[in-house]
Amino acid sequence: MEELDQVIRLGRYEEARGRILAGEEGNADGLAVLLELRDWLRLKEYDKAQKLLEQDGDLIAGYLDVSQAKAAIEAFDLEDENKIAAYLDHPHLGAEAWAALGLLRIRSGNREEARQAFDRALLADPGHYRVKTNLANLTLEAGQTDEAIRMYEEVLKLNPEYALAHHNLGAAYRKKGQIDKSVYHIKRGQRLQMQPAARPPRSIIPGASAPLPQPERRPFLGSFGNRWWLWLLVIVVVYLLLNRQP
Repeated sequence: MEELDQVIRLGRYEEARGRILAGEEGNADGLAVLLELRDWLRLKEYDKAQKLLEQDGDLIAGYLDVSQAKAAIEAFDLEDENKIAAYLDHPHLGAEAWAALGLLRIRSGNREEARQAFDRALLADPGHYRVKTNLANLTLEAGQTDEAIRMYEEVLKLNPEYALAHHNLGAAYRKKGQIDKSVYHIKRGQRLQMQPAARPPRSIIPGASAPLPQPERRPFLGSFGNRWWLWLLVIVVVYLLLNRQP
């Protein structure tokens, strides 16, 4: 059997996770960081991916060149096609490189090459739900509404909180005249867009470090939180005291 470290190095994360779940000893922390990196790339949260490499790059230095990974993510963010091309066959960054290339093809008006790029991205990462969403978008543009709906629903099985899939599924249902479903998914997408992206937990890997804290979600009224009524009462009392007749 191939060594577990080599499986991780080749980017076969699900196989590695399965072996660790089955009790095999391995670099659980390193795999957890790589999975987290993959999640941020899937979301196109490039700043968070760069921050992860800054904080935990030492845990995955045995699997990929961290400085190279930072340069790759910068190329994805800047949409530098020449630099993106250098990462198409990378075991950890290839899927996102193909995803970025597909977007460039869409912007140049070449839908067929975009589809081919997205297909290559899914070969590298079958769970890349943003890529699946882009393929569904192309399908919807081609007038295949029922197939696009099926694809968006498949995306939401992978990530039920992916705002863009909800929004575009709502648009597809509107084309079908199913207004109730359309309104539900569009509103769901809008609510999700207002929330900060949640950092994927590391607890999915036995033996990995505890999950890092989730980003703070500020209440509607900011730092007053759920005690806004108390502050309002204080303001009213102060106003009455200052304006009390002698």
